[in-house]
Amino acid sequence: MNAFMLDGWTPIFLVGIYFISRKVTRKTLYTVSLVLSFICFGLVLYSIFVVGGWEGMGLGFIAISVLLGTWIGTIIGISSKKISM
Repeated sequence: MNAFMLDGWTPIFLVGIYFISRKVTRKTLYTVSLVLSFICFGLVLYSIFVVGGWEGMGLGFIAISVLLGTWIGTIIGISSKKISM
C-alpha cells in the first residue's frame, strides 16, 4: 500500500502537473485528455467483458478513477489558462 502513497511525493507531483498544464497549448491538453478518456473507456469495457469478477471490478474502479482524474485535470488546466490570460 505504501507504494501507492508515493511517500509524500504526491503534492510535489500535483504542483508539477499544475505548472506543466499552464505551459501546454489547449489543443495538446484536449488531445491528451481525449486519448486518455478513450483508453479508460476501453479498459472499463475490458474489465467488464474479459476479466470479470472481483479483479474486473477493481480494474474498472481504477480506470474510472483515472478517467475522473483526467477530466478534473483538464478542467483545472483550462481554468488556470483563463486566470493567467
